[in-house]
Amino acid sequence: MRVLISLVIALSLAVLTAVSAVADYNSGLKAYRMKDYAQALKEFKADGGKDSSYNLGVMYFKGEGVKADHLQGIEWFKKAAEQGHANACFILGTTYDKGVDVLQDRVVAAKWYRKAAERGHAQAQFNLGLMYTNGEGVEKDRKEAVVWLKKSAAQGNKGAGKLLGVMGEEVPKAARSKAVKGKSVEPGALPSGHPK
Repeated sequence: MRVLISLVIALSLAVLTAVSAVADYNSGLKAYRMKDYAQALKEFKADGGKDSSYNLGVMYFKGEGVKADHLQGIEWFKKAAEQGHANACFILGTTYDKGVDVLQDRVVAAKWYRKAAERGHAQAQFNLGLMYTNGEGVEKDRKEAVVWLKKSAAQGNKGAGKLLGVMGEEVPKAARSKAVKGKSVEPGALPSGHPK
């Protein structure tokens, strides 16, 4: 009986902690949307989750509620990426690919693109496919390039479809159609619609 009571108490505390963390993120998001950046910063930092860390990276990049500081933004993106945030992984890939605010390192770029690509990020899949096509940051590997390009094209990435066509590969229907299913993010740009 004591074990059961202890288990119920432990589960109750876990649920309360989880609800508290969501409340911090949701409160931060609400404050951000109201342009109360000081409160948003406080709530996002208290939460510490991947979405909060990503949003802090955006705020530092844009200078919302703080002095713009790209290096601090990159640190927050790294924290979010290490927790599995696909857009944060993509931004880090682009940062290292282009050498924006860091030394250019295509090997590191490929690592971050792969993490975002594995989470279904269409532009990261395209960029990784392109890296395999050209042998930048990874060994040149046509077969691996086609795998990532097809995944990207299947999500409607027209660039991936065009490259597959040039390579003589079948182009997924989504990359051939006129309707765009989703907006892709230009390399080097922060994805639109954030914080999310």
